[in-house]
Amino acid sequence: MKFSPKTLFKKDDQKNVWSISFLTCAFILVLGLLADSPEGILKGILTYLCTPDVLVTDYYVVGSTGSALVNSSIVMFISLFLLKAARTPLTGNILARSFLMAGFALFGKNFVNILPFILGVYIYCAVKKLPMVNYTSAALYSTALAPIVSAVVTNSDISAFLRIPLGIASGALISYILIPIAEHSFGAHMGYTLFNYGFAGGLLALLIASFVKGVSHHDIALASIWNEGIDKVSLFFIISLCSFLILWGLTQTEGDLRPFFRIMRHTGKAPSDFVVTDSLAATAINMGVVGFIALFYIIAINGDLNGPVLGAILTCIGFAAIGIHPKNMIPIMLGVFLASLMMHYDSAMPSLQLAALFGTALAPISGTFGSFYGIMAGFLHAFLVLTIGEPCGGYNLYNNGFSAGLVAIIMVGFIQGFSKKWQKTVEVEVPMIPQE
Repeated sequence: MKFSPKTLFKKDDQKNVWSISFLTCAFILVLGLLADSPEGILKGILTYLCTPDVLVTDYYVVGSTGSALVNSSIVMFISLFLLKAARTPLTGNILARSFLMAGFALFGKNFVNILPFILGVYIYCAVKKLPMVNYTSAALYSTALAPIVSAVVTNSDISAFLRIPLGIASGALISYILIPIAEHSFGAHMGYTLFNYGFAGGLLALLIASFVKGVSHHDIALASIWNEGIDKVSLFFIISLCSFLILWGLTQTEGDLRPFFRIMRHTGKAPSDFVVTDSLAATAINMGVVGFIALFYIIAINGDLNGPVLGAILTCIGFAAIGIHPKNMIPIMLGVFLASLMMHYDSAMPSLQLAALFGTALAPISGTFGSFYGIMAGFLHAFLVLTIGEPCGGYNLYNNGFSAGLVAIIMVGFIQGFSKKWQKTVEVEVPMIPQE
């Protein structure tokens, strides 16, 4: 099926992409300022800068809900500033990138440890004489390995005079190297996982962690800092955000839900962009519905709503602009839940909560091959993600993305090898994304 960006991608949508992104950023900032005192927020943010940030470090516990939200808004603003300065095309990718950055700034990223990675990508573009606009995704997604910068800066075994320079150099070098790795890794999973940089970052984190463990006198200390229970501020934020997205979308479609349902005809296989192929209004409704589904799942399993979980839900909402929708995400989550029934762990175990949400990176498998294979993918992902974090030293914040990449490679090979129906992958024409 061919899509015409000229008819589907309206100029008003371009302006509204920025409006939604900046309004969300402002909303997070206001909630953060209201949730804590200025002294508490400042203390929390300073604590983040002195924390190793390896998985899983809940900023709600290390600091406070207020300081975590303020940090999230700052990181999101930096991301939006970069995207705007580079004149990135105003499509669904803006929403995916900015929402992901805001989400992970609740448990591992801060406005300091992400900067070396942006610098590294800038240097890469300068050396290769390439336009920065084509690599803003690399600049932001490569911050998956932000804990490495924090680990270097906070390492007491390194001279205090060398920590900051080494931290900057390590982050810049990692992002420089990660670009070609990510370009090659995409060919391995063929777009059947949405978190390509999670997969590429996992490969690099595995290598780095192995080296550190080999030369260090002590093991890498993993973190398990997790706030239990439902945070009321976070609950209010998600309900408000998702409601706004749905209601705004409905006002644009004049109450017609058909544009939203038409989104579910897409497989979600990367690269996808619902803002381009459909409309921002339909995409906004989809984002809100996906957010409510994620929230409902957490509440249904008696899970927690803290920094990491809120970050995961924000990521799901963002990626609902470029691949995730209810039809292809629910089988993945069901697969994770079914896997938990076979384990001696509870479905509300922190790692399994995140697996069910971040596992939706595998939504293209469900969207392409059907719900059965989607359930199978979620099932395998739940088992794999529990064991894959430790070898990477907790350095890769997109740990679920690493697991999803491996599952995608195995699953697609298995499906094409044993199912006559899917022996050949159907190539779908990808709509062009208009440049500014």
